[in-house]
Amino acid sequence: MSFLTSAVILAWVAIVLLALGFAGMLRQVMLLSNRRLGGDGQPTGAPPGGGTARSTRDLVGFRLPPHGELAALPDPQAHRTVVAFVSPGCPSCTQTLQGLAAAPDVAAGSVAVVAVSTGSCEPAEAALAGTGRCIPQGRPLLDQLHVPVTPYLVALDASGTIVAALLPQEDTDLAGWLRHTRGSMTLTEESP
Repeated sequence: MSFLTSAVILAWVAIVLLALGFAGMLRQVMLLSNRRLGGDGQPTGAPPGGGTARSTRDLVGFRLPPHGELAALPDPQAHRTVVAFVSPGCPSCTQTLQGLAAAPDVAAGSVAVVAVSTGSCEPAEAALAGTGRCIPQGRPLLDQLHVPVTPYLVALDASGTIVAALLPQEDTDLAGWLRHTRGSMTLTEESP
């Protein structure tokens, strides 16, 4: 057998071995992916609707876990809870909290307001004027719920299910948004 023939045969054997190794590696990746995913193809603990949540709006319909920091967000005494994610020193956050505090549903007690501040609660508590409570140093909660910016509003029903999410603008009718999230309703996503 000539040198050239030996080299060609050896090259083909190497190509076949590489192809088999690559196929085995792809099989292992597929098995690891399936092990990480539940039997229905969703990641374990994933929100409804499939896939992992990339934003709070992806979590509309997701029920907060009954334990941990997120479980403390819904107010069991209220029909709805609005969680306002805010930052100290943010003028639009203050304006949003003042708008929520002035809403008739909040004054009537059917909607509770919980401010989750990235820092201290003094500015949020001043803006709420006694109509809600504040959770200080809430950055981990913002990260868990994939909150994109502050201010950001999430409406929860009494069982802790996210029923709406809103990025409020300067001209957003907060009282209208609160009315829209009240009562028996289908799950919605709000646009500014």
